[in-house]
Amino acid sequence: MAGIIGIAICDELANQGYKVAVLERNPNLAEETTAGNSGIIHGGFDPEPGKVNAFLNLQGRKLYETKWFKELDFQWKKTDSLVLAFNQEEDQAIKNLYLRGLKNGLLKSELKILKPKELLNLEPNLNPKITSGLICTSSYIVDPVMLTYSLWARAKANKAQLFLNHQVIAIKKIEQGFSVQALINNKEVTFFANQVINAAGHYADQVAQMIDAQNFHLKTRRGQYCILEKTEAKMINNHVIFLIPSKVGKGVIVAPMPDGHILVGPTAEDNVAKEDTRLVDLSLIPKIQALGQKIIPKLNINRISKIQSGSRPISQETDDFVIEYANNNQNFINIAGIKSPGLSSAPAIALKVADMIKKLNEVK
Repeated sequence: MAGIIGIAICDELANQGYKVAVLERNPNLAEETTAGNSGIIHGGFDPEPGKVNAFLNLQGRKLYETKWFKELDFQWKKTDSLVLAFNQEEDQAIKNLYLRGLKNGLLKSELKILKPKELLNLEPNLNPKITSGLICTSSYIVDPVMLTYSLWARAKANKAQLFLNHQVIAIKKIEQGFSVQALINNKEVTFFANQVINAAGHYADQVAQMIDAQNFHLKTRRGQYCILEKTEAKMINNHVIFLIPSKVGKGVIVAPMPDGHILVGPTAEDNVAKEDTRLVDLSLIPKIQALGQKIIPKLNINRISKIQSGSRPISQETDDFVIEYANNNQNFINIAGIKSPGLSSAPAIALKVADMIKKLNEVK
């Protein structure tokens, strides 16, 4: 539970004076979904208006700008986003994204529909077959793993506790809250808590099942990326460049990374086994390369320095974030289905959960 979402919640609660302990089955922070993240703080034009993730994306992005960028020590960079169209149907999708962004609360000054010439002036190496595009001037790139560690450093300073290599195996309701059993080195240890926050990523459904508190169902979606050598950084001028989003994601990107490498991908593979969400499939590399070259034909897609996979836990009921009290016990809070824009929303998710905890303790 020590990915970006869990640690962001821990940080916020510790900052507000709560006694917090995080149990994590891995030996390090941010080893799963966070480690395979694209590292993009989205402006907020893509989520479907009215959904929880649309509201939290915009709120979270603003909290990065006003708080996290100023308060925390991690790599980040202002990097505008471009979405490209290649035909009339995609031109209409660009217009729809523009209108969706305004409906989600973005300012007109943050979004603009561009003609091919304007796009090529910004990025001369783009595919000349583009027919239109959208620019969003309120996006950023970050190092999500470094961010998680920076949040943990602050949470630790506020007396939060972290228990690595502790796999939760059972949760029981007791008179005063919960007992939580965890396994470490083949030995069981027990923790006691007034409230439990389930932020276990792909495993949130399994954790919820332990106490009959599962009111959602998850499916996995794996996304594989190729990371190109820094020599290819010269091919783009500080923009995150997207193809048109699809029903399974925000679209393929060619994007700069904070360390100077170039990220290309992802794929979208549904219903991968939970334990396989970080695995890579070498047979998909040509597909990723072809998509990268559709965006920038002259990109040397053979200069791959690393391949990685990330994962997106999807709520089958809503295709939206699940942030709610369990139906049978308000002291158990489920945080699930946190797909993109989860990283963008992390500060807002943390505040929302802290408010939920505050309301519980006010009642008492």
